[in-house]
Amino acid sequence: MTKSLTSLLFVSAALVAFAGSEARITSATTYYDRKEGIVFFDKNVCVDDEQYQLHADKAYVFLDGTNDVKRIVAIGNVAMTNDTKRAYGAKVSYYKEDGMVVLYAGDGIMAEVRDESKEQDQVLRGKKIKFWIDSEQVEVTEADISAPTGGFGKDGLKKALNVGN
Repeated sequence: MTKSLTSLLFVSAALVAFAGSEARITSATTYYDRKEGIVFFDKNVCVDDEQYQLHADKAYVFLDGTNDVKRIVAIGNVAMTNDTKRAYGAKVSYYKEDGMVVLYAGDGIMAEVRDESKEQDQVLRGKKIKFWIDSEQVEVTEADISAPTGGFGKDGLKKALNVGN
């Protein structure tokens, strides 16, 4: 098992930049390549932050020359949660510059985001789900959406979609 205090310090600083607060990452093994600016977490990866949790088989953190996070990629049995939302997939990538998260299907796992904040869960599935952290914008490839429609009616649906008003 390879772990070093230096890699943990760099990763802690990187995740503060990612999450906006301190986060704790644990894994069975951690490797840090200072020259390439890559931290690799292998087996039973858990990221625990005050805003969310992420679990995956492995994760890569890509740093720039000043050790700020450029990109994070988690692979294998990915599960992300916060108070009201859950997301699952085969892979997830975070692009700091764009403030974008991309959740991918694969290995028989559909990309899925589940919103549990409503009376009835709303579920979004697709081959690829992109969402931007600082906005409500979401883009889904091959979408399958499950949401309650009770009470919408024809006019309610138009209003919700902002069509014909």
